[in-house]
Amino acid sequence: MPSSTSSSDRLAPDVPRRPVPPGPWGRTWIATAAIVVVAAAGLEWLARARGYQPSVKDDDYAWAWARLRASDGSPHTVAILGTSRIQLAFSQPAFAAALPGWRSVQLAIDGTLPAASLVDLGRDPAFRGIAIVDSIEAAFWSANRGSQDPYIAVYHRRWRAPGAMVERRLATFAQTRLALLSDTGLHAVQRGGAPPFVTTFADRTQFADYALTDLAARRKRQLERIAVVAPPTQHDADVWLDEALQLEPAITQIQARGGTVVYLRMPTCDERWVADQRAEPRALFWDRLSSRTHAVAIHFADYPSLRNFECPDTSHIASKDGPRFTRALIEILVDRGVIPRSALAGDPAQQARWATGS
Repeated sequence: MPSSTSSSDRLAPDVPRRPVPPGPWGRTWIATAAIVVVAAAGLEWLARARGYQPSVKDDDYAWAWARLRASDGSPHTVAILGTSRIQLAFSQPAFAAALPGWRSVQLAIDGTLPAASLVDLGRDPAFRGIAIVDSIEAAFWSANRGSQDPYIAVYHRRWRAPGAMVERRLATFAQTRLALLSDTGLHAVQRGGAPPFVTTFADRTQFADYALTDLAARRKRQLERIAVVAPPTQHDADVWLDEALQLEPAITQIQARGGTVVYLRMPTCDERWVADQRAEPRALFWDRLSSRTHAVAIHFADYPSLRNFECPDTSHIASKDGPRFTRALIEILVDRGVIPRSALAGDPAQQARWATGS
């Protein structure tokens, strides 16, 4: 059957089509888009000139993406659990340089305590690695055990909220590139405010530049948060220990799959360390737990390489010292048998494997 399209409706293959110039509305949209791009570029330049940097909003869906990475079935995955202390101190680049082929996953959450995340990893058959738990004594009280539950709930319902997961992924891509799209960028620039002193990266690690904050005021606020409490009784310490040992099933679950749990007491300094010892004396609390737990217990005060850090606000190691802290921690983990020495970059056995391509 002959085609119903006449030959006059068809162009010969060797006849080029002439571009159609944009109409009035097309030119308007092009001009508008150009104005928007120029304005955004100007605001981005202004934000950078005022000291703003790209920074990711550290919300529950960002945590869910990170948590997903921990469930890879690999014994060479290190999950970092805890508080802002280890989130600000841990250096992912230093970790990657020291342990090629290993993966670190930042799961610490500012303002929370990590017991629930440890339990969640214990129940996860796909987690077979090392869990480093930034463990302050308060984390073991049962009353504080659920502070990370909202984040864990988001992780477990993640595929029932695909739009939110995709949105977080796209937002992370943009926020790591544009200071204007950071958590505080555009609004702060409009108000003329000072840039935030904490930057969050795509992998959820953070960097605190204390030169950008009123350190004296921040140090004062940190100390004001420390309640003046009476020294604990033996009964208080016994109850605490019983509650801390309730987390042992999670530890043994991870160990049964070939993994390891490390309880890490992060450094605190000056008045904060004095207050910590007044509220939870080490002999009554940490030392008794370390002798009973199946976890590897590491207290900063036992290691010269961990106790010689400064804490600008008495509670947190300065992020600029994060690479040194991370390397010191890795060396301790190697010495304690948690990580094989052959995994270290520069180890002769590792170099031999690289040379043979194995």
